[in-house]
Amino acid sequence: MSPLGIGSSDSTYIFTTGEAKLWILLVGINEYQDVSLPNLRYPAGDCEALGDALAKVTQRFLRKEVIIHHDFMGETPTVKTVCRSLERIVSKAKPTDSIFLYFSCHGMLESDTQDVVLCLSDTRRENLPDTGLPVQKLLQILETSRTNQQLVCLDTCHSGDMKMPQINNASFRELNITETLLNPATNLVNALRKRASRSKGFCALLSCDQGQQSWEFPELGHGVFTYYLVRGLLGEAADSHGVIEADGLYKYVYRQTLQYIDKLNHQLRLINKQKLNRGDRKLYPEYPLQTPKRIVEGVGEFILGFKYDADESHQQRRALVIDGLSNKINTDLIDIFAHAGDFQAECWHQQSKSWSDIEIKIQGFLDRDSKSTIKSPSYLELIKPTPTCLLYLRGYIEENENGEAWFILGNGVLLSRSCLKQQLQRATKTQQIIILDCPNTNSLKKWIEYCQCGTEYGQCIIAATSTIDKSELFCQTLHKILASVNVQVGLSVSKLITELQKRLPKQDVTLDFWISETQTIIDILPSKNYPNFSQRPYLQRNQQEQQKKFPSHHLDDVTEIPSTTLPLPSPIPVTSEAIETVKPQLNLLLSSEQLTELENLLKQSLGIVASIVLKKALKVNNGAELIRTLANYLPHKEQEKFKEQALFILNKKSSFSLSRSANEQTINAAFLGKCERELTNLIGSDARLNIQHILESHTQITSKELVDKLIAKIPDPQLALKFKQRIWG
Repeated sequence: MSPLGIGSSDSTYIFTTGEAKLWILLVGINEYQDVSLPNLRYPAGDCEALGDALAKVTQRFLRKEVIIHHDFMGETPTVKTVCRSLERIVSKAKPTDSIFLYFSCHGMLESDTQDVVLCLSDTRRENLPDTGLPVQKLLQILETSRTNQQLVCLDTCHSGDMKMPQINNASFRELNITETLLNPATNLVNALRKRASRSKGFCALLSCDQGQQSWEFPELGHGVFTYYLVRGLLGEAADSHGVIEADGLYKYVYRQTLQYIDKLNHQLRLINKQKLNRGDRKLYPEYPLQTPKRIVEGVGEFILGFKYDADESHQQRRALVIDGLSNKINTDLIDIFAHAGDFQAECWHQQSKSWSDIEIKIQGFLDRDSKSTIKSPSYLELIKPTPTCLLYLRGYIEENENGEAWFILGNGVLLSRSCLKQQLQRATKTQQIIILDCPNTNSLKKWIEYCQCGTEYGQCIIAATSTIDKSELFCQTLHKILASVNVQVGLSVSKLITELQKRLPKQDVTLDFWISETQTIIDILPSKNYPNFSQRPYLQRNQQEQQKKFPSHHLDDVTEIPSTTLPLPSPIPVTSEAIETVKPQLNLLLSSEQLTELENLLKQSLGIVASIVLKKALKVNNGAELIRTLANYLPHKEQEKFKEQALFILNKKSSFSLSRSANEQTINAAFLGKCERELTNLIGSDARLNIQHILESHTQITSKELVDKLIAKIPDPQLALKFKQRIWG
């Protein structure tokens, strides 16, 4: 749910004048005295980074107090210590003050009382109510406070009946406890909702929704929820006036967390394809969704700070385009790299530079970050964007009979393959994006294999070759893709590769790629948070290019969908009774036109995550339930208008027939799961990749069409018949 936050000029005034005070309590538990409670890796670091970020963004607050309890700072975060600090804050806070509480720890369900308990350092599993901090007790303490402005942030998991596996190198904050214990998610949400219903100023942010996990990634150095919480506080969630408040922060964290998991899964799919191509069947599993949740009933504004203008000592992202084919610089491409990609971009082409200095230039370009050191490292250093180098080489390739190879650049200058690899190997502290654009060659696979090197942050190599008469096609296609990206979502290299594969004609361009097996997201265009649409700089300079229409129904697509203006009936109040008049849709069988209009309507508020939200909501049984489910994801002030528009969409007549047979209906999650299980039994682990490929290529496919295409993937006729019988019975 993404509820309402309404600004008020008084909110910032009372903090900057000292009339109000901000009370902050941050609690993180890495290590537990009870050996049956698994230790966590990042809560202490989460608290440190959050504390540093809050210190920066609250510099204009005349009165504030920050209390931090974690394993490596001051007093051990025991139940007694934390409760003492909590009670002190509550007793001293005045009606005009605000309270911000953050807990990064395990959460468990007490079997007798059915209360959710936050596990502190001295919590004992056999005596949770007395040795932990029950959420009900926390809420009761807060209810005694004179201030209603309260924000509680919980970065914990809520599925107490799960084991604690490692997926790839990540883990989730689950407890290794007996499977007889109930999932505490529902109890936690219900308790928080009751508290919110009694106080209009109360708000709770949860790191994930019911039945989900809160993921920790070594590459981020934090839980993914807190990682984006800190980045949002450092300015990326600020509004157009530089104010950071809870509503905008939640929306930012919600979208970024969803996008991170989606980008990571897309990258893993490409890595898995690489592994399959070389005969490696040990594939990486994908990560389940993590959806941050917010619980609030009232209307108000919780100010957390003002945008902090960081003084960057060096550019984190740099791009170097070396063009040995063209006599003029591709200013449009450089402009995209500079403005949408945040690169410090430079281009060498035939009439601009001294080509004899190119090796020195590449060395300095790649070595800059590997030589830099941080004198006083802090947890905030882990939050900074990853140092990234993009090297785009355009030129012909020459190779002799001994296997030696060179790039032919301007004025007869040659760049040897071995020299390029040496330079790449030295830059171990940077994320590398290498693009090789080489017409009329058949040796690019060798270049990809030779230039692979282990870097701390990951490496991606994209190589393309074409006939000489089509030598500009790859560069032109790359430019079109980058120009059409929604900058609020950004573009990872894995999705760039997918787009290139879709758009480049195979008869004209041969495309190869390699991505190192890392969980670090490699972004060619990082996502940006522009509070106002007009603030998007590249959009302002390229209005015509940005307005090109590229239809999309999947989050995997990178192109932007223009908003759809829907014809509306006369405005009327939308009540629960009106929603109930939506006719059942035969298990919610919607036409492609209705799906498209609903998705575009959601995009106006949710952006690119609209497709994920819609797909998840389609599991409901009827139109009335669908409208209510979708509306809960929107800010409160937008819900009534959305219900009105969605009601109109679902009641519209469509060319779509509602009398389709069961095996022609649209696809739901249960049907996909059945297909994957049955296909895996017959052909092995390739089943998931085959299904994903079909769904990506055919966005409006029916269940019958999907089954027919899967049958075509089974070479054995008897197995194909067996699969069909198992699916349709």
